Amino acid sequence: MKYPLLLLLFIVTLLQTAAQEVVQYEPGFEFREGVYLNFEQFKNNSPIPKSAIISKFNKSDTEFLPAILDEKTFSYKDANDSVVTHSSENVWGFSRNGVIFIRVEDEYNRIAVLGSISHFVATITVYYNGMNSPFMNPYYGPGSMPTTTQEMRQMILDYKTGRTLDFTQENMSTILQRDQRLFDEFNALKKSQKKDLLFVYLRKYNEKHPLFFPAE
Repeated sequence: MKYPLLLLLFIVTLLQTAAQEVVQYEPGFEFREGVYLNFEQFKNNSPIPKSAIISKFNKSDTEFLPAILDEKTFSYKDANDSVVTHSSENVWGFSRNGVIFIRVEDEYNRIAVLGSISHFVATITVYYNGMNSPFMNPYYGPGSMPTTTQEMRQMILDYKTGRTLDFTQENMSTILQRDQRLFDEFNALKKSQKKDLLFVYLRKYNEKHPLFFPAE
């Protein structure tokens, strides 16, 4: 009897999940304010709310979330009222006033275009070594000490996989393969046209493949 009962419970759970009400994202959508520990929390619009976070900082301050995430760790109360301490380095991002911020390296970056392909700008560290370095000192020649520099990069968030990628023709082409019509259009363009029309195809893809979030 145990196995039929487990099967029944599984089917009921599956039906409840399938019947979960969702709403299509559009500008003005009300994101719950708080900290996303991971990408799944963002997809489910279920961050750690400010009210659950334990902190000496003023929660009414507009910089409250960046301030607590600037610490090495932060603590909050979970659904069982237990205190949980989490490393800030492993936080995915946060929501504030309806705006999503995603972490790349040690910075939180505002997602300017939110969709199945989201777009944002981030500062990343680029490492150079030897002949690849534009800052190589000719006195030392090849094999000199590695150098680093900070670069502003256009990036995208692929909603299907949760991956963050450089906003390049190659990465866009890979994503567009999911929509044969758009992919064929994009693939038929000249290389220079592809570069100029990246944003156009990002928006076209988002229009055809809108985001959905769980309803309140």
